[in-house]
Amino acid sequence: MVDHLLFYVNGKEILERNVESEWNLLCYLRNKLRLTGSKLGCGACTVLISRCINRNSGEIGHRRINACLAPVCSIDGCHVVTVEGLGSTSKSNLHSTQIRLAELFASQCGFCTPGMVMSLYGTVTSKNNSLPTMEDIEEAFDGNLCRCTGYRPILDAAKTFACDINKLDYQKSSSPRVSTTFDKCFSYAHQNTSPINRVPFPDKLRDYIPQSIHIK
Repeated sequence: MVDHLLFYVNGKEILERNVESEWNLLCYLRNKLRLTGSKLGCGACTVLISRCINRNSGEIGHRRINACLAPVCSIDGCHVVTVEGLGSTSKSNLHSTQIRLAELFASQCGFCTPGMVMSLYGTVTSKNNSLPTMEDIEEAFDGNLCRCTGYRPILDAAKTFACDINKLDYQKSSSPRVSTTFDKCFSYAHQNTSPINRVPFPDKLRDYIPQSIHIK
């Protein structure tokens, strides 16, 4: 039995000895780490959780979760990636998923955008050395709600990452606004010749075995 949590957030090691047992991951990210990109709303709190699922082979499992539903104690031994971990305008290092949604008009008020970005990022990086299908991308946004765009611009921009996109299908499904920049959208799709960059998994967690936690 131990008295601390060990996990990583956006590549930074966190050794937490004063965990609040009633906190969920979203509260911890926003109130303790001051990472306010994740919002409280249906899907707006989406983050990517990675953990070593096979220590013999070194296989790493990735999954998207709603941070508001995950107790902070449940992420012991995990690597948490938030929208801040992908990139930021202040550092001029935006991830390709962020750039794609921004340049192809897939955001309006912006409240839900961090969750949309993380759902898309989790989908395009979940398959080793391959890109998702258009169906995979549609399913990826099942838990994300948007009250502004009507989803079509978001899906149109996201589908430019799909391995099975073609000009005819994309033109049929595009909204009028995106259709005006159709050539640009389709040119993005042809850039998907290699896997999307993934935030590295920390080596220290590959051999870490979570234990029962004693909370005072």
